[in-house]
Amino acid sequence: MIVIKLHLDLPPAMKNNFLFSILLISSLLVSCEKEKQLNIENEGIDLISQILINGEVHQEYSYNELNLISEEKSKFFYTRHSYNDNNQLTTSEFYLDPAMFSSSSSVIEASMSRTEWVNPTNTTKSLTQEFEYDGENHLTRKKYIRPSVTDTEYSIFTYENDMVVRQSMYWHSQVSTYTEYFYDPSGNLVKENRYRILEGSAPELITTLEYEFDKMKNPYLAFRRLLTPGKFTNQNNIIKETYTIHFEVDSSIDKVQVRETTYKYNDRGYPIRVGADTEYVYK
Repeated sequence: MIVIKLHLDLPPAMKNNFLFSILLISSLLVSCEKEKQLNIENEGIDLISQILINGEVHQEYSYNELNLISEEKSKFFYTRHSYNDNNQLTTSEFYLDPAMFSSSSSVIEASMSRTEWVNPTNTTKSLTQEFEYDGENHLTRKKYIRPSVTDTEYSIFTYENDMVVRQSMYWHSQVSTYTEYFYDPSGNLVKENRYRILEGSAPELITTLEYEFDKMKNPYLAFRRLLTPGKFTNQNNIIKETYTIHFEVDSSIDKVQVRETTYKYNDRGYPIRVGADTEYVYK
């Protein structure tokens, strides 16, 4: 450490002002250095903070100091996301209202009328996801930890050109299902094929999802650190989804289902209204 002594022949008042200025400049330099160390993301993206349905708040999002999504809140679920010093997602903790999975219609109806939102103090944790990365910062493994399940459940990811092209789900250390992902030149997920693998059988294609997009900005791109191909990685907004079932189902179920979505946008090109009743509010 180098100490520099200044010998100034100044009146006391001027000397005090000079020393104050030096301290102020030093403080600003330290502050700037700290800012440089923060790897702030999503500075050019409008950050969505609330989702309103028919004017009522149904979901809220919170972000940390690096503009990374840290909390997802609603009446029926709460999710908390944590990151390491490289801004990589390390854990996601999920809290779900168990009444929503009840077989009793009266229990579900009572849950629908609840006023207090789910949070870690009033609801038991349902699931924790842990994430592992390789030396190229690619997500390689996602582990699922459930309080009531002791069996190992995890996903392995395969990449091409820094894009996830396959997610394989393992159960009892055996591949049970896998999903293939296909993208357009803009990086939008345009198709996903899901396969199941029964013991002793070849992979069977069970469902296909195909997407079409607008040319506007997707606010959920700010969630891309959650590493879910599709909504959180698309550059643009989905305007059409075609869901195809490849196995036999009840005759009352359509094997091809199509859903279309319309938007209204703000001056920056982000959606502010989805369909007739949903609104996006930004920070």
